[in-house]
Amino acid sequence: MPGSFQFSPDRFLADTRATAQAIGAGYCPDTTRHMLDTFAAGFNDGAVLWRTTSKPAGALNYRFYERRPTATVATATKAGLLDADDPMARLIQAWSGLYSDSTELCDFDAATGLVKTWVFLGGMRPLADVLATPGVPQGIRRHEAAFDKLGLVWVRHVAVDYQHQSVNLYFRTSEGFSPAQARQFLALTGTELPQDSVMADIQQFTAPSGYTFSVTMRAATGKIERVGFYALKLPANQFPVIGERLEKFFHAAPSRDDEAMNAIAWSFGAPGQEYLKAERSYCGQLVELMQEWASPMTDLGERV
Repeated sequence: MPGSFQFSPDRFLADTRATAQAIGAGYCPDTTRHMLDTFAAGFNDGAVLWRTTSKPAGALNYRFYERRPTATVATATKAGLLDADDPMARLIQAWSGLYSDSTELCDFDAATGLVKTWVFLGGMRPLADVLATPGVPQGIRRHEAAFDKLGLVWVRHVAVDYQHQSVNLYFRTSEGFSPAQARQFLALTGTELPQDSVMADIQQFTAPSGYTFSVTMRAATGKIERVGFYALKLPANQFPVIGERLEKFFHAAPSRDDEAMNAIAWSFGAPGQEYLKAERSYCGQLVELMQEWASPMTDLGERV
């Protein structure tokens, strides 16, 4: 259900402008309006959220999650936002066709428009099925044994980033965070463990029974560029150390949802390229939808 707040394009444009200004991010009203018109059903019926990063020039993104099977790649292609022969778009469509209850989701940059397409696979799916899908580059398939050895065998979401030509896999870990596990996961990128305070934050805020862990790979080569540890639905008024930019984001980005969902992800890549991702619900009962998807929540009051 969309919740008590009905999505309004005009209100969203004003909120986007104000949030982008608060964090120093780019914003184009014409482009944003075009995205809202093109994907009107997703914004009206789905759950909408904000996203940015701790990078000084990090973009303001917005996203919708759908509740029903969708074909957003076809919509984007018809609107001229994607080329029908784009290999990244074809890969997403192949993954979307794996399961009848798959749903295609979209990420947008407030300045440039469509930047990323996701697929919710309808639940936890075997990594082997995801990697065996026709069109998955061989460079990505070759990581299957390494992922399996680390216990990364269940995937809920997959995504492609058109700007960076990268592919993301979103795993559910089989156990909670630990330094030993983190060392193994970070070895995928050649990164050392972060400082103890960061480790303590990750341990405190990620779900103890298993959390979302992402791997980002270069589409052309399969090179693992970074990994991410997700804390979904932070406890009310409790945050890890996030820095001034993200503090401004959480203060400025309005949540008009029935229940706010704030999330943080720690992203690690090559040395010196670590940063934080931040997400905040806007409308559409995002928390309820994530619970339906059995997403691992951080909430210390009801840790899932």
